[in-house]
Amino acid sequence: MNIDLSFLLEKENMPTDVDASYEGKSITIRGCEYPITAVEPFKLTFYNDEGKKLFVSGKTSALAVCPCDRCLSDVEISVPVSVNEELDIKNDTFSYNEEEGVTLVEENTLLLDDLIANEILMNWPAKVLCGEDCKGICPVCGVNRNEKDCGCDTVVLDPKMQQFQDVFKDFKEV
Repeated sequence: MNIDLSFLLEKENMPTDVDASYEGKSITIRGCEYPITAVEPFKLTFYNDEGKKLFVSGKTSALAVCPCDRCLSDVEISVPVSVNEELDIKNDTFSYNEEEGVTLVEENTLLLDDLIANEILMNWPAKVLCGEDCKGICPVCGVNRNEKDCGCDTVVLDPKMQQFQDVFKDFKEV
């Protein structure tokens, strides 16, 4: 969704609400594409500060599906989205400080989908788990230990202790 900002040039010092929605279907993070299942419709509030700055604010949340970091089963997560942007107004033209390499305004049009996608990226959780007690995948046979107990020996000994283990095997009583 794109929002034409030209109508805000005349509305100085007066907040203006606009109904908005996100139309993106997926988001790419670290080379992986994750589906966006829903984004709640929301209101964006615009405030033209004496024709010098335009402040944009709003809040919503996005639902996305991504794999659990331990067992790789799909998990639906909620990502909070909080928009707080400041645009410069010069000669009836809106511009955005593009230090972050993100273009949010083109020809007095706010690129809302890019703005929301950027906020989703910023708020994406560092670790996603299907549950606090997720047991993960067995490193020996690869079975999801939340679904089935495989019984594999997963004890990993320190390689420096390998010589002692060999000594004990030699002197083990039969």
